[in-house]
Amino acid sequence: MSILIVEDNPINAKLIELALHAKGYETLSAKNGAEALAMLWSPNDVELIITDYMMPEMNGLEFIARVKELPSCKAIHIIMASAYSNLETVKRAKELGCADFLVKPIDKAQLIERVTHMLKGAPIVLKEKALVMRTLDIGSEEYDDFAKMFAAQLAVAMPLVESEQQESEETISEQVGYMLKELAESAAFLGGEKFVGLYSRYKVENQLVRSKCTELLRALQELAAALATGGRSSPGMGAVD
Repeated sequence: MSILIVEDNPINAKLIELALHAKGYETLSAKNGAEALAMLWSPNDVELIITDYMMPEMNGLEFIARVKELPSCKAIHIIMASAYSNLETVKRAKELGCADFLVKPIDKAQLIERVTHMLKGAPIVLKEKALVMRTLDIGSEEYDDFAKMFAAQLAVAMPLVESEQQESEETISEQVGYMLKELAESAAFLGGEKFVGLYSRYKVENQLVRSKCTELLRALQELAAALATGGRSSPGMGAVD
């Protein structure tokens, strides 16, 4: 699942992205409402949108109204972020279907708290590095070594999982099945909750078949991306302007 950031200021967008990546969330970015709508028309796994209010092309209120007109997007949660926090703007956003409102400059802790609440504890792709280090009682260098080994496992396994994608209920090959088992063990070690949950469900349901490889591959790709971003220690951040 991804969070779509709609923000015309690239610095603001990057700061929000870094804050979310540090907690293991996957993100997409759009510079304005028109660009975001084009992305939403395409197949996507967007579960939440964080949108600015003052933007070119259309403002945040107009964007929210357009999103809610799309049948496939009615269930997507929307948070509006703006320095213009007058009661009328907040009221209008709520009427259009906006689930929450954050006042700029955005406090990082408040942003994460609202996102976590909005997604109702959805499993994250990869726990942040500092949390894993505390849980396992290891240092930064040790974590980095484990992360590199895991990244190497992913690099070998993903092409093989991709090669088995078919609309078939045929059981996946023994080789790929073994690799997925190894990856699930490594992911559990480093806090890859989303992939571990997906693999465990299919394993229990005896559904490790070729038709499930597309979803399994997507989860592995998310893990690989998270290792390159969310797994690293993020610089200290204050408010998101």
